Amino acid sequence: MGKINFIFGIHNHQPLGNFGWVFEDAYNNSYRPFMEILEEFPQMKMAVHFSGPLLEWLEENKPDYIDLLKRLIKKGQLEIVVAGFYEPVLAAIPKEDRLLQIKLLKDYAKKLGYDAKGVWLTERVWQPELVKSLRQAGIEYVVVDDYHFMSAGLRKEDLYWPYYTEDGGEVIAVFPIDEKLRYLIPFRPVEKTIKYLESLIDNDPSKLAVFHDDGEKFGVWPGTHDWVYNKGWLRKFFDAITSNEKINLMTYSEYLSLYSPKGLIYLPIASYFEMSEWSLPANQAKLFVEFVEQLKKEGKFEKYRVFVRGGIWKNFFYKYPESNFMHKRMLYVSKLVRNIEEARLYILKAQCNDAYWHGVFGGVYLPHLRRTVWENLIKAQSFVSKNGVKIFDVDYDGRKEIMIENSGFIATIKPHYGGSIFELSSKHKFVNYNDVLARRWEHYHEVQEAATPEEESNEGVASIHELGKNIPEEIKRELAYDWQLRAILQDHFIKESETLDNYRLVRYQELGDFVNQPYEFEIDGRRIKLWREGGIYTEEKIPAKVEKTIELTQDGFVAKYKVSLEKPYKSLFGVEINLAVHSVMESPGEFEADRIEVNDTYGIGKVVIETSRKVKVWKFPIKTLSQSESGWDFIQQGVSYTLLFPIEKELEFEIRFKEI
Repeated sequence: MGKINFIFGIHNHQPLGNFGWVFEDAYNNSYRPFMEILEEFPQMKMAVHFSGPLLEWLEENKPDYIDLLKRLIKKGQLEIVVAGFYEPVLAAIPKEDRLLQIKLLKDYAKKLGYDAKGVWLTERVWQPELVKSLRQAGIEYVVVDDYHFMSAGLRKEDLYWPYYTEDGGEVIAVFPIDEKLRYLIPFRPVEKTIKYLESLIDNDPSKLAVFHDDGEKFGVWPGTHDWVYNKGWLRKFFDAITSNEKINLMTYSEYLSLYSPKGLIYLPIASYFEMSEWSLPANQAKLFVEFVEQLKKEGKFEKYRVFVRGGIWKNFFYKYPESNFMHKRMLYVSKLVRNIEEARLYILKAQCNDAYWHGVFGGVYLPHLRRTVWENLIKAQSFVSKNGVKIFDVDYDGRKEIMIENSGFIATIKPHYGGSIFELSSKHKFVNYNDVLARRWEHYHEVQEAATPEEESNEGVASIHELGKNIPEEIKRELAYDWQLRAILQDHFIKESETLDNYRLVRYQELGDFVNQPYEFEIDGRRIKLWREGGIYTEEKIPAKVEKTIELTQDGFVAKYKVSLEKPYKSLFGVEINLAVHSVMESPGEFEADRIEVNDTYGIGKVVIETSRKVKVWKFPIKTLSQSESGWDFIQQGVSYTLLFPIEKELEFEIRFKEI
């Protein structure tokens, strides 16, 4: 009687910086019941990957669970598959860090009782040069999607075996995950999975089907806890798999001990199919969804989908400049601390992938995840801090930034973008005060995120890719999209009659050409002098000049301004300061003050903005709309404070920023 070999695997991960209650809920709703039920079925064996942040939390908070994992490993029910310890996208970090990240998780697996030889590739982001790093780290096989193989030109019927791939003479085995199984398990009745597996049986004893996907699908995703546990899906699944004589359950290592991979292939840079949609710029992602839906409507999608490719994961650094800046700062510090063991641990933590991208989950839109990356970046750089000024291209965009450092702060100024401060990192609090994400239009604000190949069925429970989501009216009323990145000391010219509502909802007219335009600069000791000769644009252009001198202090910075117009024109000169206020939910407000105190208890802490004269202040929260597994997230990314100075011809003033 013919059989089909079957590998069942899950990947469990919580990012560094996630809230304790999220870990706790995921543990209670998924991680704990899953492994407890697995122990009830001694004939059931599987592969599992736990990320380092989750293992550290479990070890500290649920030591009994670690004991359970050790028991299951000893019984031969679990094969441990590793990754980078802090769950980095391996293709996005230096080779030296890849090796250490993998070593740390391999060492942890040994503590659990398993000598791991396989890698779960974070977000399945493949790059051919990874072969050398993986082999050097002692890895023998890696798990990716069948989409990677189809992108290399293979047909679906070729994807029921592992293959070898090679780079520079180093060879590794590559297992394809079956996409059909990803959408059946656990969302459809068990019988559908069994029927599909049995349909694959033929005369080849080496034929293999692989399922390996997020463990959070088994209890954390909406509706899945009730379906998987209360309605008994997982027990039925384990029972059906272990009792079916046509299904040969095995692990990756067991398969490789019995069979050789089918041959040699070369995989292109790729991730899973949905990622190729998410990583595209929003306008292109919209077209991609429309294209896929059109192919589906015409019944051509399955035939031609191997040729349908969107973007690659690293496109997120183009799509979100804030992510790119954070990533390039990480690369910079990684080089600085490569030989400092304690500092290097912080940089490895700053490589946790979640805060750098966005798909169906919050990712880059979640301030607490970005805050954790910045915290570890600043801690790492503090080991090699040097007072002074350095001019170099921080974010690899071909234009140089100015990095100023003293004993308390690291500030990065972009002369080419308004002469504004794009990083103000405190070595006392380990926060970047300008960790503020701009408000952007995402393609799913207009079209459903739908470029996925789910099987249409009313049976089971919907996956998060199938949940329809309409933007609530109360959010639509407050929704706005920025035309500029958000920084500290951004210079505006605004009509005297303008209103706060028009300003915050981006319905106002920007009179000047200063916010995102280049400034000249010179270094005077530790003072940075920046200036731009631009203009105000009304019925005619009125030449205008803005000069500002920025100097770091021990508790913040001082900025001295001189503004002049070639001829009189009454308007408002606004200096906008965007701060990463995340835990104090601010409302729009207009008031007069020469001192603004901010107390963001769980975020940036307490800071003060002082001006040399009393001014009108516009304050409003910067809220972004993003999708998540549970629906819409309207998240406060920070708060904008714009100091408004009346001007007719000339203006001088001083701004002081202090942390308390």
